[in-house]
Amino acid sequence: MSAPTLLLAFDGSPAAAAAVRAAGSLFPAANAVVATVRRAPVTPGQAAALARIAVPDAVIAGGLAALDRAAEEEAKVVVARGAEIASAAGLRADTAIVDAAGTPWRAIKQLAGERDAAIVVCGSRGLGPFSRAAIGSTSSGLLHHADRPVLVVPEGSGGLAGPVIVGYDGSKASAAAVTLAAERFPSRRKIVVNVWESLVQHSLGARALGSAPIESARSITEELDACFDAIATDIAEQGAGLAQGGEEPAIPRAAEAAGSAWHGLLAAARAAGAALIVVGSRGRGAVASTVLGSVSSGLVHNADVPILVVPDPAVISGRAPAVEPDDRSALGA
Repeated sequence: MSAPTLLLAFDGSPAAAAAVRAAGSLFPAANAVVATVRRAPVTPGQAAALARIAVPDAVIAGGLAALDRAAEEEAKVVVARGAEIASAAGLRADTAIVDAAGTPWRAIKQLAGERDAAIVVCGSRGLGPFSRAAIGSTSSGLLHHADRPVLVVPEGSGGLAGPVIVGYDGSKASAAAVTLAAERFPSRRKIVVNVWESLVQHSLGARALGSAPIESARSITEELDACFDAIATDIAEQGAGLAQGGEEPAIPRAAEAAGSAWHGLLAAARAAGAALIVVGSRGRGAVASTVLGSVSSGLVHNADVPILVVPDPAVISGRAPAVEPDDRSALGA
């Protein structure tokens, strides 16, 4: 498959620089557009306020023009620095400066469509529990509203030489994640993970039953866990079967974790020394997309490795995806 065109959102920050370098490591020799958003130095409302306090029109116009030139020069310096980092990372880099009519993510999203970018790449600041609570307006906006895959790279993420972890639960969104991982990372080892939760280990009553001196009671609890693990393994094997065309078969794996599936995916990634986690995300239009699913949201807010979030194929094609019965608990959430 031909190298993808990446759109690299770059604002000059260390987080953005880390994202560019990660993109070069994950997608060697790819074409890249390094994009910087130029904010308007003075809003129309601020200009109107100057007019209301009787500042002459000529002074306002001259001042705005000077500020605009300064903003343009600053954007040129920033985007040139981004292109320099991209080239050093092995990417074939082009540049673009876009004006933010509103929030920067809208301008990035529009440019991604115009350049037909396969993946949008952005950084996120902070790895601590408090800074993770908000990953930033640009990355958050792209994740909630994207119509194409978005790679979020946490500042300070580790090495990128390990395997790729892919979350799979049988949904269309998670199938899209597996397919994209197979296409974009053919030479990397891929581990397809289905996360399940033990009713025995995380239920007070079941734990009490399992610790009872009656042998049959303990046997029942063990059989329950074995049954759930076998079901999860079957689902993971189904997902691994979708990862065709790679240099080595994808490895299916069942992972037990309490609560949301992102805990299990993150634990699997850390145990494997993974370079990346790929997960699907369902969207249902502009209103519903303001809430990112629990799995993808949990990962991008808590992971110390890059997260590639793949929208439902129906979102990419511009159609509203159907709500699936297992929607609330799926890895594609």
